[in-house]
Amino acid sequence: MVTVSVDGLIQHLPEGTTVLQAIQKAGGQIPTLCHSEHLGSQSRCGLCLVEENGRLQHACQTVVSPNAIYVTHSPRLHAARIQAMTLILHGHPLTCRGCPVDNRCRLQTVASELGFSPGSDTHVPSPAADTRHPLIHHDKRLCIHCGLCVAACRDIQGADILGQLGRGETLEVGIVGGGSLEEAGCVACGACLSACPTGAIREPLASAGQQADSMVVTTCGYCGVGCRLRVSVRQGRILRVEPDPHGATNRGHACIKGRFGHGFVHARDRLTHPLIRNAQGVLQESDWDTALSLIAERFATLRATHGPQALGVVSSARCTNEENYLMQKFARVVLGTNNIDNCARVCHSPSAFALGEALGTGAGTGSFDDIERSDLILLVGANPTEAHPVLGARILQAVRKGCQLIVIDPRRTQLARVAHLHLPLKPGTNLAVINAMQRVLIEEDLIHHDFIHNHTEGFETLWSTLEPWTLDRASRVSAIPAALIRQAAHRYARARTAQILWGLGISESCQGSMSAFGLINLALLTGHIGRPGAGVSPLRGQNNVQGACDMGTLPNVLSDYQPVGNARVRQRHLQVWGVEPPADPGLKLPEMLAAAREGTLHALYLVAQDPAHSDPDTAQVIKALSRLDFFVVQDIFMSESARHAHVVLPGAGFLEKNGTFVNSDRRVQPVVRAVPPPGQARTDGDIVHSLALRMGVNLGFSAGDAEPVEPERVLREIACLSPNWRGITLERLHDLSFIQWPCPDQDHPGTATLHADGAFLRGRARFTPPVWQPPTDVCDSQFPLLLTTGRIVYHYNVGSMTRRSAISQLAAAQRETVRLHPRDAKASGIVDGERVAVVSRQGRTSVEAEITTENTPGVVFMAFHFHETRTNLLVGSGSDTPTQCPEYKVTPVRIEKIIDPSP
Repeated sequence: MVTVSVDGLIQHLPEGTTVLQAIQKAGGQIPTLCHSEHLGSQSRCGLCLVEENGRLQHACQTVVSPNAIYVTHSPRLHAARIQAMTLILHGHPLTCRGCPVDNRCRLQTVASELGFSPGSDTHVPSPAADTRHPLIHHDKRLCIHCGLCVAACRDIQGADILGQLGRGETLEVGIVGGGSLEEAGCVACGACLSACPTGAIREPLASAGQQADSMVVTTCGYCGVGCRLRVSVRQGRILRVEPDPHGATNRGHACIKGRFGHGFVHARDRLTHPLIRNAQGVLQESDWDTALSLIAERFATLRATHGPQALGVVSSARCTNEENYLMQKFARVVLGTNNIDNCARVCHSPSAFALGEALGTGAGTGSFDDIERSDLILLVGANPTEAHPVLGARILQAVRKGCQLIVIDPRRTQLARVAHLHLPLKPGTNLAVINAMQRVLIEEDLIHHDFIHNHTEGFETLWSTLEPWTLDRASRVSAIPAALIRQAAHRYARARTAQILWGLGISESCQGSMSAFGLINLALLTGHIGRPGAGVSPLRGQNNVQGACDMGTLPNVLSDYQPVGNARVRQRHLQVWGVEPPADPGLKLPEMLAAAREGTLHALYLVAQDPAHSDPDTAQVIKALSRLDFFVVQDIFMSESARHAHVVLPGAGFLEKNGTFVNSDRRVQPVVRAVPPPGQARTDGDIVHSLALRMGVNLGFSAGDAEPVEPERVLREIACLSPNWRGITLERLHDLSFIQWPCPDQDHPGTATLHADGAFLRGRARFTPPVWQPPTDVCDSQFPLLLTTGRIVYHYNVGSMTRRSAISQLAAAQRETVRLHPRDAKASGIVDGERVAVVSRQGRTSVEAEITTENTPGVVFMAFHFHETRTNLLVGSGSDTPTQCPEYKVTPVRIEKIIDPSP
């Protein structure tokens, strides 16, 4: 520790602290322009001068010296700062009137604090400004050469697209290699926008120069990272969205969706009134009283006629925790059924199942902060730079700072390209590689004997399952060289702190649960779990898929994963609810659809989900929905599923509601309404609460039918019934910004690392023999290629939100493609950009071909965001046996040229 004086205040600071950090810790403030909290300082503006024992020093770069005396304000310093600002303004006069960033410009603010006033001249847009990118404009005339945009592109996003080019008077910020931002591969994360202290890099929207009436800080509603966002509102409309510099997971960063994907809120085709299908089969606008009364009457009649098991409810990750809790309470208390599920069924249900069985709870063990604490990251079946961009950028920066990265993925993704090892395995062979790695660890004695002995059970059951998985066999099955598999096992075992992150490439497979068990086994064999920087965590795809499961929107558990079959759990709920929940597990989503086709499920209440687009074997899904006696859909847009509904209810998006979300690392964060829902649309919680009242049950969270649900009251009941949530309240969340569960009482800070020091929630962690199961379908001469699916950076699931935003102006965001290797394209005579047919045993679709070396030969890739393409028409009915999660990642297909019938 170093002792210093800052303006007379004695401080004891760690060695290496800069003078600027010391000033900030003391509560002081000095002018800066080239410093950013998340980027450090570029030491170029000359404004942060301080006196150190009488000498002038730059506070941003100078490290505190023992017993030094620092003065931050004096006539001498003021004169020096005036001189520095005068030089800056020589190249950037304060012609602020009419500037797009007037009153939002840091240069303007700092100059004003030093006594400079804007001139009377009006800002004239530069005809030389680069406006080619639809989301980011660059006006070099306004640049003060602080270097922050270049540093942000390099040190936050890891893109290295912007650079400082030229020297002396010709120095300017430009695109390394030339061309446009889009051509250079910019993904419009906006880090440069946040960093720029002037209007040199800015949004092109007309709103750029407008002042907001209000601003709220909320949690993003796209992926599972849980970025905190600042939402500015003007006259009831969203003006702009920016990353919160204090966000715990995003640290002032955002992706293109979080920053620019808000236009859907004000889209003209939002659902704004209830719709009821009339006698002619047409959905017709109605009112809430009529719609809710009809639903209540039809649900009650069908329940009386066929019993509670004839009805089902499907909730969503797009709803808040409080809304999900209400949905499962509605299903169990009002309808009397455990037929409740959510969209986790078709993504990470195998992950949650395996984690719960092996460790005691269905959640990842660590925190996103472990990215910077790990010596090694094993990334399996995940592409976070596209699906979780802010987290992907953090992984990329960790690798640049020395963290080892092993990627197991069929595609040569951005992270695979920088990985120390990349294992481009054949789709559907994850478990072969994972089993061989486990065998290597045991056979070559790379295991942690003490950890296994003291904290686990079932180790002796593994060998009979793993013994057949020699390196040679795994190599033949996966097409990965045996030496590479062995090297991956050795690197993982020998790391000081290693963590495993996996994505849908693991879970969306018939081997999903077994592969997840295998990855957990790797951590248990080596003791890489229960410590900062070590652990096993699935990367949850959607914003609140973790929370939806935590809240009990599953057929076999109540909130906090309490089994419905446990009599004591049901008795506790009876005491609070006044109704005992059913004891028998309900139907999973695929089982509900099968029951609908068979005629035993008669009614379905579907909230903020679109299985007609997102679920596999689409034709069978539509057949099921069409056979329902009564089908209710609640959403913000007319979805593919809603087209088959008897009643459609207009819900609210994440920017229109209050409550909480849980991100992928168990971080509970507040959601704050920025704008009201449009028209007569209501929040999902308000709707289900009103429907329950119509059916004669008060769920207990609002004053009446027309009154909004109070999320804090719902959260109090969640805490009352959920042991791991007892210390979580909205008041604490607004004070702390987040709490990671488990949080057993209100004095508890939350838990960043689960199962710390081997204290597993189930007592001892359990090894599970991962039994091999080949993919449900295999390639043959008719279908010689393997299709695997996933997300692209611009969109989220069906793209209903992002495609109604400014993101859709980007060329790469406007269309679906099928990506294939040049060798496969040449074999079929296909050229880049050609429209082709993709055909499977289940169906066919047509898309443009995109030839890329990202794919290995024999593997093709498609996303699933475009309703015009309907990628999931191609996917079959194979699934993971324990959870029924579909096998999206392994579909045999062929690519056909489309013959133009015109002469």
